[in-house]
Amino acid sequence: MASSVRYWPSSAAIVESSNDAIISTNLDGTIATWNRAAEAIFGYRPQEVIGRPVFLLAAPGREDEMPVILDQMKRGQRIQHYETVRRHKDGHQVAISLTVSPIRADSRRIVGASKIARDITERKQAEAELHRLNETLEQRVAERTAELEDLTCRLQAEILERQRADVRFQELQSELFHAARLNAAGQMAAALAHELNQPLAAAVNFVRAAQRQLATGRRDEIETVPEVMDEAAGEVLRAGQIIRRLRDFVRRGETERRMENVVTMVEEASNLALIGASASGVEVRFSLDPTMRVLADRIQIEQVLVNLMRNAIEAMAESTRREFVVTAALGDAETVEIAVADSGPGLAEEMARHLFEPFASTKPNGMGLGLSICRSIIESHGGSLRSEPNPGGGMIFRFTLAAVPQKE
Repeated sequence: MASSVRYWPSSAAIVESSNDAIISTNLDGTIATWNRAAEAIFGYRPQEVIGRPVFLLAAPGREDEMPVILDQMKRGQRIQHYETVRRHKDGHQVAISLTVSPIRADSRRIVGASKIARDITERKQAEAELHRLNETLEQRVAERTAELEDLTCRLQAEILERQRADVRFQELQSELFHAARLNAAGQMAAALAHELNQPLAAAVNFVRAAQRQLATGRRDEIETVPEVMDEAAGEVLRAGQIIRRLRDFVRRGETERRMENVVTMVEEASNLALIGASASGVEVRFSLDPTMRVLADRIQIEQVLVNLMRNAIEAMAESTRREFVVTAALGDAETVEIAVADSGPGLAEEMARHLFEPFASTKPNGMGLGLSICRSIIESHGGSLRSEPNPGGGMIFRFTLAAVPQKE
């Protein structure tokens, strides 16, 4: 007669109150005990399984596991935290972490096996979802890196053809190739691609304008070509500054803050933001105090302003009234609040809640990094960036910076 397994009365309460399934079997695999957690995890009531072989829990394709485990028990071996899959009463599979120990009689003879099964289904699902998200992120970063490499090659070719390359552009090229190799760093490469888009597009527009002026053959047009090319070189230099500042920002999380004039930063940013056909017909209004100064890294804050202004222009693409307003005012004695308001259609409530999260974008081909980076820059300055609906239609983006006290 096969020996049956019984718990000591003092152990019964512990077994029944456990969150883990605790099952004991005889050496032939017959189930002898079955606690409440086992019923919750596998769906069987005790009267349905006690006296039946434990093999009824075997998942398809794993039928050979249980005989091997019982054989190990007979040899006195112990199995700890073995991750496997078992079958629920309704047929679905349950991921478990299994610990199996031999049960010995007073004579030290092995009479059965004690099995503790912990349901790890949720953990496995979370791990699978995390793996999927990582793969998605890697794929998107690889795509953006490829776009960055393509952009770099095209920009290099155009500038070399016109023999207008200079030392600063070579430094920019070196930085871009370095960024392309940062595939493992992920967001660094994607962020560079996003932030460089405006100055490089502006440089291309200036170069093409110079081409058109040269093509006219008119003296007055040709005489202005050096000025236009200076503008193009300036945008290339700005792109180089963006790379250096963004690289330093990512590596150290620090900014180089100096006293800067708010009007100067807004005007420089608007000159860049308003370049291109998409800005045609946009009415711009400023409400700024020319004496207002802040402590800021000028390049980074101008990047924030350019992002917000370009977003405003794109948001109003289909609007009849296309107007954006930039204001700056003292929030209190220690802060300046700068706001960019547009007259576009605004944002849906669901999108507005996730607006500053990485990869959240309202644009069909957008990366969703611009506002996330903007918020990081402003927060690194000790300020805050937020959005709200514009009462007149559209959106308002507000951010704060440390004010420089005005002299009496």
